[in-house]
Amino acid sequence: MTTRLRLLRAQRLLKVQEQMRGLAERDLAANRAQVARVEADRAAMLSTLAGETMHGLFLDAAARRLRALATEATELSATSTRLSDILKARGLAEKRAERQADSLLKRRDHEREQHALLEQLDLMTARGPRPPD
Repeated sequence: MTTRLRLLRAQRLLKVQEQMRGLAERDLAANRAQVARVEADRAAMLSTLAGETMHGLFLDAAARRLRALATEATELSATSTRLSDILKARGLAEKRAERQADSLLKRRDHEREQHALLEQLDLMTARGPRPPD
């Protein structure tokens, strides 16, 4: 496979890696928004309970809701950790693809320069030796 084809493949791979990292960032941001929503619901429930005048009337329902919110927060925290790890892996993969594309670009430039020098050398040898002055 020529360097040009390898470079094109590496550039396509880099674009895919960028898109995958972007999706991972989006997923993590959505998860963090859910965590914020759960925390806001929890804080609202606690403030409602703190100011409640009908002490025992809705206490069981509020306790169930707080337990459900705590369970959801725990699950979201675990998901957030997993998504952070995925995002880190995607970022590293993107950096690897970027380094590979840069390396192939340098190699292609070197090959072009070498080819140009060989053409000049061929032209010089085709002219023949120069007569002494």
